[in-house]
Amino acid sequence: MKRASYRQTFLFGRSSQANAPETLLHGEYDLALLAPSWDHRCRCITTANQLRINTSIVLRFKTKDDLGYQDSHSAAILSYLKQQSKIVEEISGDAIDLKEMWEKVWTSATRVIRDRGAALKVLIDLSTCPRYYSLGLIAALFGHATASLVTVFYAEAEYAEDSKPQPLKYPFSIGQWKAVGIPNLLGSPDPLKKKFYVVSVGFEGAKTARVLAREDPDRVSILFPDPGTRPDYPAKTLEFNREIIDHYKIPQNQIVRAPAGDAIAAWKSLGLARLERSSSESAYYVCSGTKPHALALALRAICLDNPTVLYNLPEGHSFIDVHPSGIFWKYDVRDLSVSSQSHAPVEAR
Repeated sequence: MKRASYRQTFLFGRSSQANAPETLLHGEYDLALLAPSWDHRCRCITTANQLRINTSIVLRFKTKDDLGYQDSHSAAILSYLKQQSKIVEEISGDAIDLKEMWEKVWTSATRVIRDRGAALKVLIDLSTCPRYYSLGLIAALFGHATASLVTVFYAEAEYAEDSKPQPLKYPFSIGQWKAVGIPNLLGSPDPLKKKFYVVSVGFEGAKTARVLAREDPDRVSILFPDPGTRPDYPAKTLEFNREIIDHYKIPQNQIVRAPAGDAIAAWKSLGLARLERSSSESAYYVCSGTKPHALALALRAICLDNPTVLYNLPEGHSFIDVHPSGIFWKYDVRDLSVSSQSHAPVEAR
């Protein structure tokens, strides 16, 4: 298995890669967060038969696909969880109604924390779970010192031939993006300081450029996926984001390169780069690239405490036929300051 490890302040992370989910996922967890989707990767976790979960939270989104994939995948995941979990809680709602669904997620999580009476072991399937909820939950758990371990599972994607990214086609979301602060990752920006943006870039460069134009940053750096999940993806990503690099005159030493699928390696690369200038700038992280890179930004923000992590909220989501590539990742993140036998009091937020 490929491995990377990194420690920043009170968090320590390690990544592992394998060609089967069951190789990575086993053991007991107090809480899990999953989100069925039309994306076929959401079913990958169901082969991990050695998992045991006390409470599983399942996000059920109203948006459906015409082929019935989402309904089929939801049924398969719920059937699996009935075997692996003691309690299964379903939270239904609109994927873009962020506040209402987040409050339900955190209310369920705090109930588990209080019932457990000790720091939790938590599992999150990041493959198809929106970053707003997954990163928000991770930040809340570590921020309240209520998790000793968060394990994040991620299945790399393979796109159907007619869905592969094209220079003038961005099929992943509908309409323009609105940058929204993720719960517990709102940072402490100072309006008197300059605005510094770190952007994890992906295929939707034009929409990312519009987000930056609205925010009007004073300085921009990039977290770039290299190597990519496919050999040709770094070149495509560079092509789609060339306008950003040229417009903001981003020098090469402000472009941090890290493997697209390895969140811990990306977190380490950000740590070594030390892009932030906290004495003169307020830092904002924009998650436009891969989900592992979004996780890397969130972990750095949790440890630094002051950066704001932004979620790109689209006007809607469009169907794209996505399958697992056969490469799977596990990121184990431990809070070194927390005993597994106790936790601090929490309140809903």
